[in-house]
Amino acid sequence: MKLKYILFTVLFLLSVSLLFFCEKKEQQKSGQLTPQEKTPGQSIVQTIKPKAINYDSMLTVIGELVKSVHNNPTDIDARRNLVQAAYDTSWDSILSAGFGKRFDKNSSQTISMRLAEQAAKADAFRWAVYIKKWLQDPTFPDMGKISAEISGGNFVTKSYLPDSTVVVLLEIKKSKLP
Repeated sequence: MKLKYILFTVLFLLSVSLLFFCEKKEQQKSGQLTPQEKTPGQSIVQTIKPKAINYDSMLTVIGELVKSVHNNPTDIDARRNLVQAAYDTSWDSILSAGFGKRFDKNSSQTISMRLAEQAAKADAFRWAVYIKKWLQDPTFPDMGKISAEISGGNFVTKSYLPDSTVVVLLEIKKSKLP
């Protein structure tokens, strides 16, 4: 008899504790948050790392598109192609290529190449302004009809062509352009 009583008590306590444990689990499943759980507003911020850009390839592509627009300045499709390749929507920046030709063959090669690099950078800044304007309206402005001052921009890469031309690629935030 005593054994039955002990067995009954153990079964009763076991079932009560099991019932209490299951009820607590159900409360957590019903949407109540414990302090350890995070709400959607407290979720971990994930950093998006874009794929690396091959700037040498971009210099080639954008350089060819710049030449295309330069050779046919009224071609609206050429302008659109340049804008599409040069404008980076994720970073809101413009990649711009510029060309500078070594012109003074009498001065030292170092000075002559530096002057060509400066000319290429100035050309790249000029193209960046056109690209921003053509992003808004590819029909305006025409070549030679714009004047602007630019603050900022990052020199990305340069290349030397066999005909003593220097080609540079600049990256400029769209907000820094007029």
